[in-house]
Amino acid sequence: MSKRDDHRRYSKHVTRTRRWQSVRHAVLERDGWACTSCGARGRLEVHHVQSVRTRPDLGFDPGNCTSLCASCHTKITRVECGLPQLPEDRQQWRKAVADLAAKPSSETEKSHA
Repeated sequence: MSKRDDHRRYSKHVTRTRRWQSVRHAVLERDGWACTSCGARGRLEVHHVQSVRTRPDLGFDPGNCTSLCASCHTKITRVECGLPQLPEDRQQWRKAVADLAAKPSSETEKSHA
């Protein structure tokens, strides 16, 4: 069995339901529509703290969920799936690219002038 099979989306049967949409909204509301790890706002994922694979009984429990931005969710999921964390230089590169992308275009134009 491959690593991919070991970590397939067991939560799919939970996250595809109307009940999940209500739980998801309640969790986002509770967490103030911000990532609980870094405080970022925008597109957020609702993450099961204890995975549905190991604790299917907690699939719809808001107490087992937290709001995470895509970046924090990816970091946590990589570790849960047994993948190594990205090297420090790769993390710094990603941060630099994200900082450049977040700059308003007027600042970027001034730096090129």
